[in-house]
Amino acid sequence: LHHNGQAGCLHHKVPDYADVAELADAQGSGPCERKLVEVRLLSSACGGQQVVAVALSAWRWLGGSPPRRICDLALPTVVLLAGLAVGNGAVAAPPDSRRERVEFDPQTGQWTPLPRPVAGTPEGEYQLARQQLADGRYGAARRVLDRWIKKYGAQHELYPQVLLRRAEAVLGQKDYYQAYKYLKDFLSQFSGTDLAQDAVSDEFVIAESFLAGKKRRFLGFIPLPAEDIGLRILDDLSSSFPESLIAEKAIKTKADYYFRTGDFALAEDEYARLQREFPRSQYLPFAMRRSADSALASFAGIPFDDAPLIEAQERYTQYLAQFPAYGQHQGVGLVLDSIYEQRAAKELSIGQYYERVKQLRAASFYYRSTRDNWPRSLAAAQATNQLRRLGVEE
Repeated sequence: LHHNGQAGCLHHKVPDYADVAELADAQGSGPCERKLVEVRLLSSACGGQQVVAVALSAWRWLGGSPPRRICDLALPTVVLLAGLAVGNGAVAAPPDSRRERVEFDPQTGQWTPLPRPVAGTPEGEYQLARQQLADGRYGAARRVLDRWIKKYGAQHELYPQVLLRRAEAVLGQKDYYQAYKYLKDFLSQFSGTDLAQDAVSDEFVIAESFLAGKKRRFLGFIPLPAEDIGLRILDDLSSSFPESLIAEKAIKTKADYYFRTGDFALAEDEYARLQREFPRSQYLPFAMRRSADSALASFAGIPFDDAPLIEAQERYTQYLAQFPAYGQHQGVGLVLDSIYEQRAAKELSIGQYYERVKQLRAASFYYRSTRDNWPRSLAAAQATNQLRRLGVEE
């Protein structure tokens, strides 16, 4: 128990994991109105037993009888060390220390310490850089890794890891464009390795940053827009890793960017592409709705081409048919009613144009078409009145 500088061990009896799991609810808060700050496994505390350290911040004191549950411990700052019995075959957690290197032994089910790296060796310098990365000292890590590359070169077995960590150090310094160049160089050499997934994930982060407005540095200090680079990265990811999760996310991110910036025609194409290439995507309902919204937003008004309006009507109809519950909840039926009225108004406007230029026969044709094709619309009533006024029908 840790409180006001006093440290000790409280071996609170826990019959199973239920009490500990109770602390981590969906809202990130523990029971008894306390905020769950951290839950982590330790391997060395209170005589080396496996324990759970739970840091809680109490919102109020609770009085009453001695604690019967973990949540009954009411202290302003509590670190509870609850000894847990590790059953047969259970996997112990590794020591929570960045400075200690451990390796899991599947035969014993334990994490065993590895020898510390020797200073002045390739392994030692690489581990030093990784420690600096973990501590957020990106500039220091970058300098160590740059020296490593010059000193040991591409022939060393750690070279791929060093290249990747250097890119991550530069990314940590928020030099996004330089990090992208390093990652691109890494993938050109080691795209088939296990490290490629980390590099691809870092590229995706850079693309998102550029599309969110982050700048690239020209000559090291002049900020320039980089949205085009972000889009190019997403295109590379979706084409280089088809049918993968990263490709799915790349297409959606690109579509979201176009939708957010008002380029609705391109947004519609990208959302449609997401539906086509990933028909079982978790984003399918979202993509179908957004593609319909994009088509509708592309319609410039009654005087203009109504092709986007027709496309929107088709997409909303498909969305409502495939996801009726979503569609009803989101009022898609009302949107379709609005499109119905707009298409009727568009056809009426064509008849009105021909009437203005004295092409009465053509005007009568479009008035009749409006009345017959859109009978429930306001435009149909107007078209009927126009036909009567022209003396075509009683």
